[in-house]
Amino acid sequence: MSGQVKRQRRSKVACEPCRTRKRKCDGQQPCETCTESEYTCRYDLGSRKKRNKDVSLESLTAARPAQTLQAESHSESTTPPTAQDPSQPGERFTNTVQQSIGPNSGAVFVQNLGLKIDPVNALDPLVFAWNIGLRQLPGSFMALPVVNTISAEEMSALAHTYFAKVAPFYGFVDRDICFEYIRSRWHRPSAFEPYDVVLCGVAAMGYLFSRRKAVAAELHLVESAKSALEQRPGGEIPPLMMITGWALRVAYLRLTASPHTAWLASCSLLHLIDASGLHLDPSSRHALLRPTQNIDDDIRRRLVSFAQYINTWSTVQSRGRFTAELLDLLPLSESLDPYTPVDAVQLTAMLANIMQSSRAQPPSVLSQCNLVLCIFRRLRAVHATLSATLMGQMLALSMKALACARELVDANCPWSHVANVPFQIICTLLAVDSPESLSLLDDAVQTLKYVTDVYDTEVLREAYRTAGSLILLQQRRKDHDAARLNSILGVLFGHPLGSDHHHEPMSERRQSMQESGSFRELVSDLSTSENFDFAQFFIADNPWNALGMDG
Repeated sequence: MSGQVKRQRRSKVACEPCRTRKRKCDGQQPCETCTESEYTCRYDLGSRKKRNKDVSLESLTAARPAQTLQAESHSESTTPPTAQDPSQPGERFTNTVQQSIGPNSGAVFVQNLGLKIDPVNALDPLVFAWNIGLRQLPGSFMALPVVNTISAEEMSALAHTYFAKVAPFYGFVDRDICFEYIRSRWHRPSAFEPYDVVLCGVAAMGYLFSRRKAVAAELHLVESAKSALEQRPGGEIPPLMMITGWALRVAYLRLTASPHTAWLASCSLLHLIDASGLHLDPSSRHALLRPTQNIDDDIRRRLVSFAQYINTWSTVQSRGRFTAELLDLLPLSESLDPYTPVDAVQLTAMLANIMQSSRAQPPSVLSQCNLVLCIFRRLRAVHATLSATLMGQMLALSMKALACARELVDANCPWSHVANVPFQIICTLLAVDSPESLSLLDDAVQTLKYVTDVYDTEVLREAYRTAGSLILLQQRRKDHDAARLNSILGVLFGHPLGSDHHHEPMSERRQSMQESGSFRELVSDLSTSENFDFAQFFIADNPWNALGMDG
């Protein structure tokens, strides 16, 4: 009937605020009721499984990679959610997941920063400077045995580079065994051998840490190892050399490939470790999960530790000479899981705890700074502020991290945070938007430019362009605000608008403004403008007390 009032549809699943207040909920994210009442709309699907059997396993599985990717600094949602029918439960679950992981995500942080500066010209949520970017050469490459790709002498030199620069942090390759294979392998110029996956991985990392531009041999080695690893039959217990080869591939991809590619490879590595029982203590491992060869228990722990943490955080260096500086960050990293509720008090305590340690090794400093920036994003998401002391410590650590990034580039050590941390520091300085933070912006931009100039990949060029766009938007916003303030001063404090006013010398304009009566009354009780605390003025219960105007 045309005169009949259409009833409001009630969703099968109500958000928590509507359920608590017993209001109708349309099931949107956010729902209409929460939008009108300015409540934070959230759904607790976990406690209502029996009433929501239509939440399919497929929707939960589809949401999981996004959650894992964005758990880092480095870590990050790469694309906005696909437009779907919002009435579908799977879409509501995905939106809830994305809301919970937003505070961790550097990509979401950049997008929100752009929205705050200029909503019209805001950037799409992309991952900027997650690492130095893919090293590419034109053409395609076929998988080849390692002996057909590089000479024994070059393999030895690359292995020395690996054990000097990489092994102290990714220490899961046995040095003696590796060089023993190198001495004997080139006497057997045969087809691909099982240990070639390790030699290819070591050599590829050696190239990455010794040459700033990729060469054909490096990419041949990467593709050869990939082909051999992916074609290995899965009906047997994975041998240690295969798992080590996958770990080396994950390490290389983490420093060069996209977040999704690196995450998928790390999932394969975890699956192989689980299938082999390598994560279990040898004394408790079932007989069916015992690898045939003897495995050094220290190597086993390093390999498992590397696989676990690189899957959940952007950079985790396994045990080596610098273990003490790195492993204490791992529990804090796990506590920042998007599904783990952490309030502002806990986040502030975590931040203060991290600031107490002084680190010497550049990769450790960058990891520390990356974790601090992630906690800062979480604090901003809950509208919490830092004390002046913590803010000063964070800015000081940022400057230290920038120096470490330049030092690593000079040493040709392209750890992922060499690119990610300078870019995120730029975004953080713009978000803080204080005189202290903006005074450090030049150093941050120069560092990102240096990394971009040295490695010259599209990922870095895009990050540098994005940083420039954010700074330009910030400048335009400030110019607009300054023009508005100048207009107010001109109209209300003795300056009529007109062409003559705009062409007045700045000294004459300032003198004319100071001679106006209303301006003299405003500053009559202030000794100097530099001593006036604008921050205190804006937050005081009675701000006029700050001006001596109690009435």
